[in-house]
Amino acid sequence: AFFTQLCAFFVLCDFKNTKNAIYIQKSTPNNTQKQAYLSTFTNSNTRPTGRPLHTTRPTTILPSILSRNTHGSSLVKIGNTQVLTGITLLVGHPGPLTPTHGDVDLSINLSPLSSQDYNVAGRLLPIVTEGEMSRSRTTSPRGYVDVHALESLVQRILRTSSLLNPNELCIQVGLSAWRVQITCMVLNHDGNLEDACLLGAVSALLDLKLPAVKIDMKGGGNGVVQIVSPSYDHEEDDMTEETKDANRITKLTIQKGTIPISLTMGIYDNHKILVDMTREEEVVCKGVVTVVVTTTGEIVSLTKCGGLAMSPEDMAACVHLAIGRAKEVEELLLSLDEAS
Repeated sequence: AFFTQLCAFFVLCDFKNTKNAIYIQKSTPNNTQKQAYLSTFTNSNTRPTGRPLHTTRPTTILPSILSRNTHGSSLVKIGNTQVLTGITLLVGHPGPLTPTHGDVDLSINLSPLSSQDYNVAGRLLPIVTEGEMSRSRTTSPRGYVDVHALESLVQRILRTSSLLNPNELCIQVGLSAWRVQITCMVLNHDGNLEDACLLGAVSALLDLKLPAVKIDMKGGGNGVVQIVSPSYDHEEDDMTEETKDANRITKLTIQKGTIPISLTMGIYDNHKILVDMTREEEVVCKGVVTVVVTTTGEIVSLTKCGGLAMSPEDMAACVHLAIGRAKEVEELLLSLDEAS
């Protein structure tokens, strides 16, 4: 009876009339106050958390985190930012100009679980201010993450770098090749998604295992590519050649010095450079620089967002910091690859 009365009470309430709706608002500091607060620390070359300006947050990489339905996966944590990455495989048709090349596609998903600024479709939620919809969130170039721009950046880095040899994705010359589908799910967004998503994609590719296949020529044509399921019911000495081929997996050849590692830095009014910004620091920055390098010093990509000008000395300092970060992360990635 109580449940019936409660349902009747909610039916009688007019929730569709937004003019009569009650909004509970909390007092939050604006961007000017946040910037002034941060400046009191950056002028002393530190942050509110005590982390130095040129120091990144603790980085953790957990490979093979998804044991089912993926051919490679990883969980990357940079501070409180967490990105879960999984790789699935499709069989595609290579282009006529590159008959031995496979392809790599990447998608990034944001949801309300990662940040309250996004809806279930990954789109930015508008701000409701006194009953009106506002699309402008902040004057910062990093007021929110453009998912499509982030996908384009990471995918372009993977394709233009020397990390992957597309010939290793070939199944039949001119007929079939692997199409690698990389999906990055942002579990928690606390800043610096560029570095986290790229590191997640790279670590998942290092964990990628290409399964054995066979070509079914029944029915004529070019044949049908079939994935051969591995068998664990036989001892190695009792296995036939076909069973051994089914259990044989192929890992991509990754050479030291070819792994692209990014470092994202924020530029502020007092010309301070903050490495690996948090979400709060991104909101008040005046410019963002993302440098992608290898440990050999090769610059794979360099992008800048925001109107604040930078001197050649500041840009050179950003590249120098990125190379140091690349050496640190590459050692971590290679140690995980050897352990697996």
